Amino acid sequence: MSKILVKVVGGKCQGGYHRIGDIFEIDYDDALTPQGMCLGAFNSVLPYIWVLLCDGEFRWEEKTKTKTRVSCGDPKGIILEIERI
Repeated sequence: MSKILVKVVGGKCQGGYHRIGDIFEIDYDDALTPQGMCLGAFNSVLPYIWVLLCDGEFRWEEKTKTKTRVSCGDPKGIILEIERI
């Protein structure tokens, strides 16, 4: 099965939980909230994680269809990059 990497690549966490460079690894057998990731950030990426775990792609991405970026639910929050590896 696929593994998913979620990286914090930009922005500033308003709650102080995350910093640029934080990396979280998720796999199909263990699709739970990764230790250290706040529920707000996890809730933002969960739909994209399931797409990748089910071998889907992001058609709007021009270069790599298995990687995309989303923002945290907080309008001034972090930017998260989600990628199937």
